[in-house]
Amino acid sequence: MIGEVSTCIEELEKKISILEAENKALKQREFAILRDLPEIVFMLDLNERFIFLNNTCLEKFKFSVNDLEENIFLKDTITPDSLYHVRKLYLGKTYKETIHARELTAVRKDKSQFPFTVYFSKLIENGVLVGFIGIGFDLTEIKDIENKLKEANLAKMKFLSIIAHDLRNPFNSLVGFSSLLLSNYDRYSEDKKKEYIKYMSKAANQGYLLLENLLDWAKANTRKIDINPVSFSLFTSVNETINFLSGNASKKEIRIEFNIPENIYVYADQNMIRTVLRNLLSNAIKFTPRGGYVRIESNNEMDNTLVDVIDNGVGIHPDKLPDLFSLSNDYTTLGTEKETGTGLGLILCYEFITLNKGKIEASSKPNNGSTFRISIPRFKIN
Repeated sequence: MIGEVSTCIEELEKKISILEAENKALKQREFAILRDLPEIVFMLDLNERFIFLNNTCLEKFKFSVNDLEENIFLKDTITPDSLYHVRKLYLGKTYKETIHARELTAVRKDKSQFPFTVYFSKLIENGVLVGFIGIGFDLTEIKDIENKLKEANLAKMKFLSIIAHDLRNPFNSLVGFSSLLLSNYDRYSEDKKKEYIKYMSKAANQGYLLLENLLDWAKANTRKIDINPVSFSLFTSVNETINFLSGNASKKEIRIEFNIPENIYVYADQNMIRTVLRNLLSNAIKFTPRGGYVRIESNNEMDNTLVDVIDNGVGIHPDKLPDLFSLSNDYTTLGTEKETGTGLGLILCYEFITLNKGKIEASSKPNNGSTFRISIPRFKIN
């Protein structure tokens, strides 16, 4: 009888050992899943001591696995205000409730901080509270995503507004004047025909330049544009740009001065820099009154070449300068002789200069002109 009881006890002990081993293995598998999650995951005992930190948590807080053995407490990882907020939330809550601490300030091992949000649940074993499990998210990353989505939405709205308004205007002119010429060609004088053809040519050029900017901007934003940096003469590119826009300047009796040494070479994508120069010079002409001037200057500084496009035009209000190259900027005004624009040109300049590892900035005072400065990597001639 005693032998049978002993045998039963041994069998029960074996089964218990097997169950304990299976339970341990199950928990290890669960921890393995938690350990590799991209979110911040941790477990606390009732003394608010960490008993588990997943890899993301270790990385975010700059802890190591060895640190966990030295008794890290919740108070060591968040600010006093955040700790008070958490304790206030989970005290008095039922076991089934999930607690959401919406915005806490985390403190890393090196004492630097970052904002994060945490969902807490209570760990219950056999009806007894034994600790807490938390899963959190770095709010810095979430805000970065929100900002990117906001910027993408602004880009879409900007694109649609240009398509709906500014790109339609030149085609309206083309359709309107071509229809008038077609219907009344024999009745119009030669001077009238030339006048209408001039309007059509102006509208076609305006539409073409705008379409080019739109296509370039779309490629830059989707990173589908090829960057081909080469060494080229800045003098030649500026001279070509001035010749291209000389007609616009002549119509407003604006003189263009430039002081670019012939021996200055830059290292960048030549087509992109031409687009930047064209937009900056076109804007300067647009916002300079009849009889004014635009001046282009350059000089070498360390590893870069600085190019200034200066005008004595209407200038820009100080409040508008910080967002001048941002999609959030809705600062579009008519030129001194009612020339239209979209504000896309400066955004495109920023994109292209940034892609070529340069910088662009603006300084201006209302009624005292503007200066746009670009910095381009310089090609060093041995």
